[in-house]
Amino acid sequence: MMTKKTLFFILIVFVFLLTSCAGKAASPEASFLDHVPSRPDTVKEVPLQPVSGKTVRQYFTDERIRAGWNLGNTLDSHNNGVAGEQIWGNPFVNQELMNGVKAAGFDIIRIPVTWMGDFGPSPDFRINTGRLRRVGEVVDMAHNAGLKVIINMHHDGATESVGKDVGWLLVGRASRNADAFNRITAQYVRLWIQIATYFKNYGDWLIFESFNELHDGSWGHDFDIGQIITINRWNQLFVEAVRSTGGNNETRFLMVGAYCKHPGQTLTPLFTLPADTVPDRLIVSFHYYDPHDFGIQGTRAAWGTPADRQKVEADFAPFKERFIDNGIPVIIGESGAVLQLFPDNQAREAQARQSRIEYIPYIFATAKKYGLVPIYWDNGLTRGNGEKFGLIDRRTGQPNSPDSAALLRLMINAVR
Repeated sequence: MMTKKTLFFILIVFVFLLTSCAGKAASPEASFLDHVPSRPDTVKEVPLQPVSGKTVRQYFTDERIRAGWNLGNTLDSHNNGVAGEQIWGNPFVNQELMNGVKAAGFDIIRIPVTWMGDFGPSPDFRINTGRLRRVGEVVDMAHNAGLKVIINMHHDGATESVGKDVGWLLVGRASRNADAFNRITAQYVRLWIQIATYFKNYGDWLIFESFNELHDGSWGHDFDIGQIITINRWNQLFVEAVRSTGGNNETRFLMVGAYCKHPGQTLTPLFTLPADTVPDRLIVSFHYYDPHDFGIQGTRAAWGTPADRQKVEADFAPFKERFIDNGIPVIIGESGAVLQLFPDNQAREAQARQSRIEYIPYIFATAKKYGLVPIYWDNGLTRGNGEKFGLIDRRTGQPNSPDSAALLRLMINAVR
């Protein structure tokens, strides 16, 4: 009788062979790149900027990219299937904010972008020029402040829970139905071709990320070979789509991740890097909020035991051997811990505050120890019922409280 362990091993071997064979040449889905739009895609009219010509590891080392910050709940916000900038309560991005992020000590900024509601029907899936222009303005503000920049395709793949889809980039549906895969993939490729085309003249300080936390509502806890294969295929097509647009995209640094950006999924043999036409230009990314009841839910006030700290070590250390030692940078694309407020229990609130002050710098310091680049998730929130990750005032670019100022100093000092 075949055991579950044996079946799992066979699946690993199957996917490894499948993706290894695909890596020798263009992917079988290359036909998705063949669509000719009814009119040329928009290119931002800026002179072709110089690029370093370096491998991504050399670039990160020479540019001293050690820590980053997320512009969360802004260009990624959405409502009723339409993305916006102020929908979730944050103000329009200004130059003061970007200057403040740089002054706080960050080297790189991740700008999550949701595109749904801002593009037209098949087969061109034409992105609204105004949306591209605004994303470009925010990217330029970050660059003017001296930051390296990551942009992505964020809540387009949002699935709140099993059976409750929000976006259109639905890995669960695509993995179970060939027609759904073809329809969603055609859309995904066309959007990335347009995004890459618009920014093709930008230098290698601008990095593209294939997508955010794709899952079917299980948040990465359920093993599903079909979804893992689909994510590998989409990562491959992302690389091919960007490279096909020419200009500086022929050598641009590209960031990819595994199922739900789960660290454990990223370390399995099932997650494979895409084949690329140029060597040493890929970055791996995962997200980290463990333990979940402390980092995200805010239901656990205490963190900091030897076991807590050892878990972070155990979670981060394998990335050095698997990726860093092989010349592949690893970015923790999101990390942090929510602000916990207990108005009726001051002792518990004080404990949660102290735990947060210990946790976030420890995450950054441990990331540095193993060669990872941590990026803090800041969604601008400091009150209300949502996940309160805000540290920097979105209007002024200054820390939003003395505690936030202390946390910013501690996390930056941890990676210096």
